[in-house]
Amino acid sequence: MSTKYLFASIILFASQATAIVVSSGTPDNYLSAQTAVGFSNVPSVGMCSGSLLATGQHFLTAAHCILGYSGAATVTFTNSLGTNFSYTSSSMIAHPDFVRGQYLAGNDLAIIRLSQQVDASINRLSLYTGGGNELGNEATLIGYGRTGMGATGSVHGTFGTRREGQNVVDVVTGNLLYFDFDSGNPAQNVYGGLGLGAREVGIAQGDSGGPALIGGRIAGINSFITCVGAGGVCVSTIDVDSTLNSTFGEQFATTRVSTFIAWINQNTGGSSGALDGEVPEPSTYATGLLGLVICLAKARKIRNGSSS
Repeated sequence: MSTKYLFASIILFASQATAIVVSSGTPDNYLSAQTAVGFSNVPSVGMCSGSLLATGQHFLTAAHCILGYSGAATVTFTNSLGTNFSYTSSSMIAHPDFVRGQYLAGNDLAIIRLSQQVDASINRLSLYTGGGNELGNEATLIGYGRTGMGATGSVHGTFGTRREGQNVVDVVTGNLLYFDFDSGNPAQNVYGGLGLGAREVGIAQGDSGGPALIGGRIAGINSFITCVGAGGVCVSTIDVDSTLNSTFGEQFATTRVSTFIAWINQNTGGSSGALDGEVPEPSTYATGLLGLVICLAKARKIRNGSSS
């Protein structure tokens, strides 16, 4: 099969994040069996992905997926038999250091508390504490966003199917984990290494808030896609079409969960599946991230797969 990606899409200088996009073959070869990953619908904000934590009542997602809304949201999960379970939120909280538009700070994290325990047929996910060793690890990325091909980008009208694929953590800097979407061609390589072939993915609209799993634990929360450029135009020749649209040669970032263990435990009653005091070690920052165009990984007001 071929390489796919998860696509991101809310606009800083571009659009929002969607789902797994592939390099060839059919995206439905990349369906995910991870029932803990569901999707949220926040009125006036949009639809995003996210994960059910070990409490069975807390949904971990991105802050930009709930920002500016104080009412109730709906979170939906699908079990292995295809049965849907929808729950209303009882409260929502974004990380206090998250500021709209300042995605490079890496505080794009939120928790939606559900009004009741989620059905036992939906599994739970625990948190990756990591000890600072995310760099170079292979992560599984999951989301409900748009799909498409790495050579041409995400496709409108394809939100709502849970898909997954893999990518390698290329850069760890502060509160962010960076990945690049490799085609296998050195011309589209950003950080080194030529990718994972058919398993390689990126993120797209609707994937915002979805997890990057290392060792089956949540290590990152899908936040934004990026390239070098301005005004939504990617000036680097690494991007196959010079447009920020989840094609080969672009980069994407996830919020680094291991730096937020204490905050998550504080807001889940200390039952998130990780221990306070497990602090990641300092990590290095790679070059090439200045002058970025950023596109969030949220699907905003998706109607027939298009965003507004």
